[in-house]
Amino acid sequence: MPQSSIKRPFPIAAFNTAGKLLRKLGFKRELRADELMQLAMQKRGLHDFGGTDFIPALEHLCNSLENEAELNTFGRVIARSSLLNLLQRRLDIVDYGKQHPEVQHQKIVRPVFIAGMPRTGTTILFELLSQDSNHRFPISWEVECPVPPATEEQRFNDPLIEQVNDQFDQVEKLVPGFKAIHEMGATLPQECVAILASHFMSEQWIVSYNMPEFRRWLMQQDFTGAYKWHKRCLQLMQSGFGEGKRWLLKTPPHVGYLETILKVYPDACIIQTHRDPMQVLASLSSLTASLRSLASDHIDPVAIGRDEVENWQLYLQRGMEARTRLADKHSQQFFDIRFEDILERPLAVIESMYRYFGFEFSDELKQKMQNYLDNRPRDKHGRHDYQADDYGLDQDNDGALFADYRKRYLPAS
Repeated sequence: MPQSSIKRPFPIAAFNTAGKLLRKLGFKRELRADELMQLAMQKRGLHDFGGTDFIPALEHLCNSLENEAELNTFGRVIARSSLLNLLQRRLDIVDYGKQHPEVQHQKIVRPVFIAGMPRTGTTILFELLSQDSNHRFPISWEVECPVPPATEEQRFNDPLIEQVNDQFDQVEKLVPGFKAIHEMGATLPQECVAILASHFMSEQWIVSYNMPEFRRWLMQQDFTGAYKWHKRCLQLMQSGFGEGKRWLLKTPPHVGYLETILKVYPDACIIQTHRDPMQVLASLSSLTASLRSLASDHIDPVAIGRDEVENWQLYLQRGMEARTRLADKHSQQFFDIRFEDILERPLAVIESMYRYFGFEFSDELKQKMQNYLDNRPRDKHGRHDYQADDYGLDQDNDGALFADYRKRYLPAS
C-alpha cells in the first residue's frame, strides 16, 4: 500500500496537506508524556494515575510516535487524542476506586483466557463461549467508558453505546472495508489489548502505528504491572455486576505472557488455539496495513510482513518456552485447540474443554451454541481480500521459522 494508493476523503487530505505545510514552517506540537499527563490532570481535576510504572512505556511510546511512526497531520491528532483520553481514563478508574474501596476487594475467580494468533479460531470460540450465562466478557463501550461501571441491566442499552458506535463508524468511513477485516461495535466483545492500552503496554499501539523500536523495547519488558492494571480494570467492571461469573478474555498477544498471566491470575484457565502461522500472516499483515494507513502516508507492505513474521515467531517461541517451564505445576490449566477442529466440530471441542476444566456443559447450553452457529452471519461486512505476495511472505523461508511450533502443536500438518 504505497502512498499513492491511499485514497482519503477530501477534507482529510486537505487537512494533512495543510498540516505538512505548517510543519515545514516550524509549527509542530510534539507528543510529550509530561505535557499530556499535565493536561489530563487539568481536564479531570485529578492527580492520581495509580502509580508511576506506566510512565516509561508512555515516554517510549511518545518518542516512537514522534520519531518512527511517520504520522501525517490527521494521525498526529488521532494519536494525541488517544493518549489523552487514556490518561483521563486512568485518572477516572483510580479515583472511582478511591471513592468505592469495595472495588479492590472484587475477586476474579478462574478467568478464561483465549490466546493464539489471530485467524486461528479465537473469534468463533469467543463468540460460542459467550453464549454461556456463567461467562462475563468485556464489551467495547464499557472498556471505552468504564466509569461508572455498567450494571447488568444497562449493559446493552446505555446511552453511551450510540456514541461509541459513532466512533467505530468513523473508522469505517476513513478506512473503507475495515469492518470486513475486523468487526467493530459498541456492544461486541472487546479484546484485552484495549484494556492494556491504558497502561501503554499493548500490541494495540504497534498494530496502529509503525514503531519497530517501540515493539522491540516492549517485548523486553516485564508485563506484571500491565496485567495488574488489567486486573484492576476487571475488578472495576465486575463491581457493577457483582461476583459469581467467570471472566471470558481474549487477545492474541496473551500467548507471549503466559507466566505473567498466571502470576496475576493464579487460577486462570488458558485456551490456546493453533494453526499454521503461514496461513494467517498475510491476513494479519493486511489488518496492520489498513490500520496504519489511517495515521500515516508511508505504508510499506513488505516491511509490515517482515515485522509480523519476526514478531509472531518470537511470541510463539516465548509461549512454548513458558509452557515447558509451567508443565510441572500448571499443565492442567492449559487446553489446546486446533483451528481445523474448532471449524469442523466446534461443539464437541467445547464440550471436551468444559469437561477438562470442570465446567458445566448442559444440554440447554449446547443447544444455545448450536442456535448461534445456525444463525451466525457470514461475510457480514464484505470479504477480506489479500495476497501473501503483497507482504513479501515466503512459504518456505518464513515457514521454516515456525518449524518447532508446528512440530509441537500441529504434528500432522
